[in-house]
Amino acid sequence: MLANELLSYLKVKKICGNIENINIEYISQDNRNIKENTAFICIEGNTVDGHSFVESAVKNGAKLVIASKEVSDKLGDIPIVYVKDTLKVMGLLANVLYKCPSEKLFMVGITGTNGKTTTSYLINHIFETCNMKTGLMGTIHHKIGNKVIPTKNTTPISVDLQGFLNEMVVENCKCCVMEVSSHALALDRVLGCDFDCAIFTNLSHEHLELHKTMENYANTKELLFTQLGHNLKNGKLKTAILNSDDEYSKRFAEHIPSEIITYGINDKNADFFADNISFDDWKMRFDLHFLDEVYRVETNLVGVFNVYNVLAAICAGYVKGISISDILEALKSFTGVSGRMEIVESNRNYKIIIDFAHTPDGLINVLETLNKVPHNKIITMIGHSGGNRDSSMRPDLGKIALENSDEVVFTADNPRHESISKIVRELVSECDKGNYTVVEDRKEAIEYAFEIAKENDIVLLAGKGAEPYQVIGDEYFPYSEIDTVKEILKN
Repeated sequence: MLANELLSYLKVKKICGNIENINIEYISQDNRNIKENTAFICIEGNTVDGHSFVESAVKNGAKLVIASKEVSDKLGDIPIVYVKDTLKVMGLLANVLYKCPSEKLFMVGITGTNGKTTTSYLINHIFETCNMKTGLMGTIHHKIGNKVIPTKNTTPISVDLQGFLNEMVVENCKCCVMEVSSHALALDRVLGCDFDCAIFTNLSHEHLELHKTMENYANTKELLFTQLGHNLKNGKLKTAILNSDDEYSKRFAEHIPSEIITYGINDKNADFFADNISFDDWKMRFDLHFLDEVYRVETNLVGVFNVYNVLAAICAGYVKGISISDILEALKSFTGVSGRMEIVESNRNYKIIIDFAHTPDGLINVLETLNKVPHNKIITMIGHSGGNRDSSMRPDLGKIALENSDEVVFTADNPRHESISKIVRELVSECDKGNYTVVEDRKEAIEYAFEIAKENDIVLLAGKGAEPYQVIGDEYFPYSEIDTVKEILKN
């Protein structure tokens, strides 16, 4: 696309140099990732300022620079476009460059503290079972049709995100199911995405190192719903799907201009309402009430928190136009998500569960479920993933682990530059129970948990789930909880 055509979508502050006949095929905020006909955009982050790398980007072949601060003295004849907010501009231009791919897909965005990944996989499974080719973007990986792409961020930066959406269109995907993190909303990563429906799961303590207060955290989550707008897409109203049992849903609803569908367990006035919940032999059943009809739902997931996830997925299928009977039939064949209440098959006489629970709300949901399952003791292994980040949840996290488990093994999660001993001191600071051991190396901690487990015990390995790395210092070391467990069991 010619630069002057691309930039015609913006209100630029000024242009220095001649942009006539410059063709732009790619946008990059990374000076090391410059392809042919690239526009380099200077993003000012918390620790790195892209304006410092313009010379390197031009040396690597950038044809155009987009900046918010003066860099003219560094670039010679390379044209520079000055804008007010390069972060917002990156998302808007990437959307235009890829010809607005989200407009060609049925877009589902899911936000909330817990439940995003399981809900996204449930929706993806329903769509695929009903013969739709899908794309998926989230914490574990991204997927385009059958192609799986490793990921570090739940929601990628805007230019990469638009590239993924464009590839989905090229590969004839009909739907995209996307986890939308609060970081993505705060950093304008989904700017330009045209969602058909947006789902709110719940809101509890997390990411306050970024948002500072729960009020700010809620305001950021709300952006996904206010950005829906009140316009039609492909002749249909856009839809917000809200968990009516969460106190923040009522607040969000006051500012949502689109149609609203609610789901819940405690709110009997929710559009999709569940009761008569039961589970046995690691299967769950409940009654679904919708439009004066009652449907019996069967799923391989367990736990009240998963009832909410299933309800949200049913709502999304309904918005897409799938019949309730087809949705419920699809749910029967859903086997779960890697690292989410995942049962590890073994010849041990105790159960091994891997779960991503790393917040107080997530951990209590899992432990309350496990305490309802017949067992002898529960042994929980956990650390805290927020090294050098939000440490304020640690006392609650540790108290929940200690009071709802028979034994706790504290270990490393993503400690970054913090010592394990400091993290553990804060985890146990508000609970006087001494039923814990500290084993700093995570693999050794798993081995220890297995050593002390006896017949009919449950060993919960919490915090990592399917996360493919461990952050120690500034380095991301490859790590797989499930592979580590299988190696230990094999040996």
